[in-house]
Amino acid sequence: MKNIIILISSTLILTMSCTNGLYKKGVKNYNKMAYSKAITNFEKYLVKKDQPNDAKIKLANSYRQVNDIPNAEKWFARIVELPESEPANMFYYGKILMSQEKYEEAKKWFSSYLQKVPDDFVAEMLLVSCNSISSFKEDTTLFTIKEANIPEIATAFAQVPYGKGIVFSADKIAFKNSTTANWTGRSYLDIYFSQKDDNGKWMSPALLRGTVNGQYHEGPACFNQKGDVVYFTRSNYFKKKKLIKSSKDENNLKLFRAELVGDNWTNVTELPFNSDEFSCGHPSLSSDDKTLYFISDMPGGIGGTDIYKSTFDGTTWTKAENLGNEINTQGNEMFPYIHSDGTFYFSSDAHNNLGGLDVFMTYYDGRKWLQVENLNYPLNTSKDDFAFVLNKDNKTGYVSSNREAGNDKIFEITKNDPTFILSGLVSHKGRPNEGIDSAVIEIQNLTEKTKGFVVTNKSGYYKVKLNAKCEYAVKAWKPMYFTITPLQNFCMIGKKVSENFTANFLLDQVILEKPIVLENIYYDLDKWFIRPDAALELNRVVQLMQDNPSLQIELSSHTDSRAGDQYNLVLSDKRAKAAVEYLISKGIDANRMRWKGYGESKLINECKNKVVCTEEEHQKNRRTEFKAIKLTKK
Repeated sequence: MKNIIILISSTLILTMSCTNGLYKKGVKNYNKMAYSKAITNFEKYLVKKDQPNDAKIKLANSYRQVNDIPNAEKWFARIVELPESEPANMFYYGKILMSQEKYEEAKKWFSSYLQKVPDDFVAEMLLVSCNSISSFKEDTTLFTIKEANIPEIATAFAQVPYGKGIVFSADKIAFKNSTTANWTGRSYLDIYFSQKDDNGKWMSPALLRGTVNGQYHEGPACFNQKGDVVYFTRSNYFKKKKLIKSSKDENNLKLFRAELVGDNWTNVTELPFNSDEFSCGHPSLSSDDKTLYFISDMPGGIGGTDIYKSTFDGTTWTKAENLGNEINTQGNEMFPYIHSDGTFYFSSDAHNNLGGLDVFMTYYDGRKWLQVENLNYPLNTSKDDFAFVLNKDNKTGYVSSNREAGNDKIFEITKNDPTFILSGLVSHKGRPNEGIDSAVIEIQNLTEKTKGFVVTNKSGYYKVKLNAKCEYAVKAWKPMYFTITPLQNFCMIGKKVSENFTANFLLDQVILEKPIVLENIYYDLDKWFIRPDAALELNRVVQLMQDNPSLQIELSSHTDSRAGDQYNLVLSDKRAKAAVEYLISKGIDANRMRWKGYGESKLINECKNKVVCTEEEHQKNRRTEFKAIKLTKK
């Protein structure tokens, strides 16, 4: 019996020792950022119940670091309210929930986090995003997206057009005993080239020839306009087989340059603004080859990773310059891309977005970067969307995303022009719900100097598509109808999101001897000259006369009752005559018109003699009218 007890005790001690060994290995790997190994250690360690919460917290964050979102969500749900859990885990949990499109739950954790860390700008932005997520999906037509099915790779991203294909960063499936990256547990990244065959299928990728690719990470790259110089990201191991570590025992990324000699990329040199103490990567070169944009976490930045630029002065690259807080935030800005037309694209996890990294765009106006714009769904999703780039046609391109199956993949995109629809109802004055059949909608394209027409249906409705990048002036008319609603203007220039516009019009049918009041016809006191605001209203009478060449009219003017009868008759007659003369000046035949001043003889209310009236009531009597008096046949 004694021997059995000793054996059991020994077994327990051995089991506890192995378990503690797993924990210690997990912590060691976690601290070394070998997250894939730490996950294995902690998962085995946590098989037993009642293990320390520290292991659970580190396991949750290890899954977050390798971007295993489903497992990260599972473990963060378990650890986020533990006493040992830092407030930052609430923030991370909120981001994870956003990536799963669980925006209502995410709001809860961002709010809880902000109660503890009230000045976190990124958390505030993401909370705002969760509250307005529908605005990011207002237009789903701006991009058409499909996966680029490139064979033989585990992940692929950061593609740039080169030659007849693309150059991109990728890792292939790691085989047994092959060298793997501690962080992800997959093979190291290399730079590949692929193009489509005659059937439009992507061919097996080939490594860039020469000395660009090595035994550790080679990442995002860009090329000069000629295509014989490449700038690329690489782990810090230049001219050495071992990774070079910082004073914090971290291996950072650096930017390098290489030249194409024959078919090989060689003469690798390091760019001068690199450092062993921080990372630089994700290069993008301007179309004149003189400005290099890149990201870095160097000291003095605004957030985690910021976007910088350096200029080639003819001899070397200048000191890195931060692009400022119009672009950079307290979060992470990554994957800059400067297009030849000056549009600047980048990805961020902090500006208003759908979750993860989203693609944004902005312009430099010569003084500052303009307000950044989210390119919205479907280009952006709740997952990571990044490395946006366009081909020379400015219509097609690529974006990287982990929206499917969690792995980074390259997607082909086509930019579509936004759609703009104009619709509305043409109805009778005084009866706005009664539509007018066969009314003409005249659409002037002020940008292209063209004109188009559509006709309303039996119910008075119309609908027409407007072109992007154009400005329009729209009016409605119909023979023997007077247009009440003035010209309406719509501008599509600068609009990047589809939009529907409404323009309703009122018309007043012209019937013989039925007066039609001209609104907003005002004269200065005791004057009869046509003011500019009155001219706008009279121009619609001009249009009516031009559209109906057989129409003859009488223009009449009326006053209120507050002056003498004879004075009012003379004044109103002069005003009516001035209106007719204005129409003549616009090309209307004088024989088609007559004028008459009625003074105060045709008041339309009781404001006469000693009746006390408001100024508004008197104004109703001070009016200009026209009526059809004859239709002639020509």
